Amino acid sequence: MLRHVAARVVAVVVVSSLAACAIFAPPAPPPAPTPLPSLTPSPSPTPPFAWTNGSEYAIVIRKQERTLTVYRRNEQVKVYPIVLGIASTGPKVYQGDLRTPEGVYRIASKHPHARWSRFMLLSYPNDEDRSRYAMALSEGRVPIIDGHAPGIGGAVGIHGTDREDSNVRGDDWTWGCISLMNQHVAELYDTVPIGTPVLIVK
Repeated sequence: MLRHVAARVVAVVVVSSLAACAIFAPPAPPPAPTPLPSLTPSPSPTPPFAWTNGSEYAIVIRKQERTLTVYRRNEQVKVYPIVLGIASTGPKVYQGDLRTPEGVYRIASKHPHARWSRFMLLSYPNDEDRSRYAMALSEGRVPIIDGHAPGIGGAVGIHGTDREDSNVRGDDWTWGCISLMNQHVAELYDTVPIGTPVLIVK
């Protein structure tokens, strides 16, 4: 009888000890934080370069990829992440539609910018843009505001950002321009000259 009682006491002590171990065991480590999106996009396929007319530098902007790729003598040298106009699908048609153009342009001018670090003006609109606008106007696809249709627009360019968090997240916020992180636009600004051809594709 005493032997059975002693066995029960030992069992209770062991179970109590194990429960105490569970209570005082160190907590599980917290989950790893979700990493921010990479600011170094993957290289893109090399396009044909007939549209560059032999320019030393060329820029290709891929809207769906949200990348700006710099080429020198047809060789890819840099890829930057970008954000676009708020209405990011489709080519720009008229002023205020918040779209980024699609087509072949050139850097028409460039200058430092108090808000966006650097600004490189594109030669928008081109002949295809003018034809697209005229067709949209004739088909009634350009809204009439205060009795007038907006024009085709302009002042579209490549610039930096005053919303770095939005750029890191990949949130499109511009009115049609192409925005880079400020350190990236400064590097691009110092690399490509005025007259550099720029191809913007879907």
